[in-house]
Amino acid sequence: MNKKFLLAFLIFILFVTGCEKKEFEFETYIPQTQLREKYIKNGPKTTGILKWSLTTNSKILSSAAISGNYVIFANSNGEIFSLDKNTGKKLWKTPTKLPLPITDASVEIEKNIIYVATKDGNLYGLNLSNGNILWKFQADDQILSTPIFTKKYVIFSSADGNIYFLNSKNGHLAYKISHSTAIKSSPTLYDYKIYLGGLNGKIYAYTSNSKTPIWTYKTKGPITSKPIVINNKVYIGSLDNTFYCLNAITGALVWSKKVAGFISGTSVIANKKVFFADSKGYVYGLKAETGDLLWQHKTNGSINSSLAYSDNILYVTSGDGFIYALNPVYGTIIWKYGVGTSIETTPVINNGIVYFGANNGKFYAIK
Repeated sequence: MNKKFLLAFLIFILFVTGCEKKEFEFETYIPQTQLREKYIKNGPKTTGILKWSLTTNSKILSSAAISGNYVIFANSNGEIFSLDKNTGKKLWKTPTKLPLPITDASVEIEKNIIYVATKDGNLYGLNLSNGNILWKFQADDQILSTPIFTKKYVIFSSADGNIYFLNSKNGHLAYKISHSTAIKSSPTLYDYKIYLGGLNGKIYAYTSNSKTPIWTYKTKGPITSKPIVINNKVYIGSLDNTFYCLNAITGALVWSKKVAGFISGTSVIANKKVFFADSKGYVYGLKAETGDLLWQHKTNGSINSSLAYSDNILYVTSGDGFIYALNPVYGTIIWKYGVGTSIETTPVINNGIVYFGANNGKFYAIK
């Protein structure tokens, strides 16, 4: 081996080694068309009849997660419940309450670990079989978002302005990206990029190994919802009463739609249509390509949750105390079910059953 070749080889090895230390590769991710998509499973058509309910002692503000035959949810009193999803039988409740209320962040399940964030800034990893705490990670401020996962990392954002990347095996910090603004929006992975919104009204896009965004787009109000990214387009609403569609590669505006109220929930994309709701109680159906309005449906309460879609039915919960099953083509009511109190959770539809919690502390299964 000549000296020039050896020198070149050594330089190459040093370069590769250095890159491996710095590289933080975003993995490819199946495009999401809605929030809680991993728990949604098609089944028989729902009819709006109560299957079972369970009463807890505090409001339920975060969405449920499903693993096998179990449905897991949290109430705002810091308690996690595991129920048989078919009968509603309580399998376990966390032995001790978590320190602070669970409100904005929803329960997630990944690799037999339950993840839940509380307003004291801790992300907890719990044992799926009994709810015991396996580990916790302390952020610098409240965690108002729900985590997402890759093969190696747990990713979430915080009111301290950071996007955290934790080692999924032990919850240790691997990496973080810092912002000058608080973040409530949950991140989204798409095509080796990460997208999210800030309370400063900006939408951010990052690529691998980058602590600075490849682009930003400024709206006129805070952003609390999770971006839906599909077909190289970013769909997201803002508290400036406007829904936006952006080019996912460049961040350029494709179209925007002004509506009656602010948009805090995440949208649904289905059959070339985009669906979302606002604080005035309206649900909207638009053409995904152009933003043209197809229909709107008015409920009698504010809608702060995200929509859900399964088996050609669009589901929405409202502050008027009803969950609505809507026809996604016309926006007409297929059925509705009232619980007598405001509903702020995003429903999960699994094998023909709709699961959600309400402000009366009850958790419902509707068939």
